[in-house]
Amino acid sequence: MLDAKRRARSFGAATAGSALAAFAGAAFAAIVGYEAVSVALARVATPELFARYEAETGNGAKLPPGFSSARIETLIKVQDPSFWTHGGVDWSAPLATTVAQSVAKKLYFADFKPGFAKIRQTLIAQFAVGPLTSKNAQLAAFIDVNGFDPAARKWFGKPLAELDDDEFLALVATNNNPTDYAPGTPANAERVRRIEKYLAGLCERGGFADAWLENCGD
Repeated sequence: MLDAKRRARSFGAATAGSALAAFAGAAFAAIVGYEAVSVALARVATPELFARYEAETGNGAKLPPGFSSARIETLIKVQDPSFWTHGGVDWSAPLATTVAQSVAKKLYFADFKPGFAKIRQTLIAQFAVGPLTSKNAQLAAFIDVNGFDPAARKWFGKPLAELDDDEFLALVATNNNPTDYAPGTPANAERVRRIEKYLAGLCERGGFADAWLENCGD
């Protein structure tokens, strides 16, 4: 009798474990399927979403309007150091935000919220934005959706293309976070100082996620 009860308990535990594993597997498959459909829909939408930016850059043959190559390189070194070589996501720091991921967040989501949306954002950047758009169109989209020109007019009273080098660097140093790093604030001035050291080769970035440039302090 005791052995029968033990066998029953063992069978029940094994059955429960199998059911839980089956449920987890089904849930995972459902998530993968949902994200695959999201990426497929994103790929269909991408040509239309980027048509304006491809036109502005001659399908990637030209830099975004009003930007010199020097300013583009400054922007890339600060925002996305591996921009020219990765396919949309920098897998050395997948939780950091590349140019393509930033654009995906603004163009493909009506109301982005962290969590599963971050996974979808990353997949769209890698499998839709990266392979289906030119790098210069991505930059043009990044500048537009992150409001660089309105910010230049707000903080400096002039269009983005008319900023001097110091003003442009102060705008880049906001890191798309004008609440904490607005031009004219001590935090912005300190980040500008660190960026200048970084661009001059006087310090190294501690990985893509090192937005504050910890190695470039005093």
